[in-house]
Amino acid sequence: MKAYFKWSIYIWQLFWGSGYHQYLLLIAAAYLFLFHRKKRSVRQVLAYTLCVLLIFFFPLTAKVIVFCIGGNVYWRVLWLLPTVPVIALAATEFLRSLHSRTAQAALLLVCCAVIAVSGRDMISDNNYTKASNIQKVPDDVAQICDRITAEAEADGLENYRVVGDEYLASYLRVYDPSVQQAYGRWGRGVVNNSCRHVYHLMKNEEPRNYRRIARFAKKGKCDFLVISVPEEKTQKIERFGYVEIGQVGTYRIYQLESVQE
Repeated sequence: MKAYFKWSIYIWQLFWGSGYHQYLLLIAAAYLFLFHRKKRSVRQVLAYTLCVLLIFFFPLTAKVIVFCIGGNVYWRVLWLLPTVPVIALAATEFLRSLHSRTAQAALLLVCCAVIAVSGRDMISDNNYTKASNIQKVPDDVAQICDRITAEAEADGLENYRVVGDEYLASYLRVYDPSVQQAYGRWGRGVVNNSCRHVYHLMKNEEPRNYRRIARFAKKGKCDFLVISVPEEKTQKIERFGYVEIGQVGTYRIYQLESVQE
């Protein structure tokens, strides 16, 4: 049960990220409880908020929900949290308590100004990128997949296995369903125990044990290995028979030498 409680805290942190909405929610809830809890509407909103939080953090309910919908989407429970209504209600009650039309109008304008200044446009270069392929996957994934399939066709390979990181595992088969992966997103569909070791090793961005990754990839019969590796570490992969056949961005594409021959 302790593991599920830690998992809930981890998901909570991931859901809010570096934003400040969770702090506004806690401040708003505390303000409503301390100064306006006698109102029925306030008590109802706070009771519902507390109920959702208990369901989210209580280990037993967390275990049941994870079993039903999976741990990968457990964060969606927080969609039930009335974050905006609670903050809006607290702000409304605070403005009402001032009993001054001038002060209310001034604070309302300040709040609108803060929202306008701190807000960010959803349609921006940092949020969206235009893909040139009809599958709408990132272009670097499409280039890696094209390089691998071209090499496989040149060598007459019909069945080959590709291993990459979490980012690649999410898109490769979307772009080309014929590609056989050592594992899918979140390590699902892992084909053998060696590939399971590769997945866990690939999850650790820094530091990475490139020697063990290559060793387990070869043992797991992975014909192609796609990985971001510094120039000074490439020999750790090549010593197990992997030969670099291309590079896309920060990724190096390796093919098992025995397969090439």
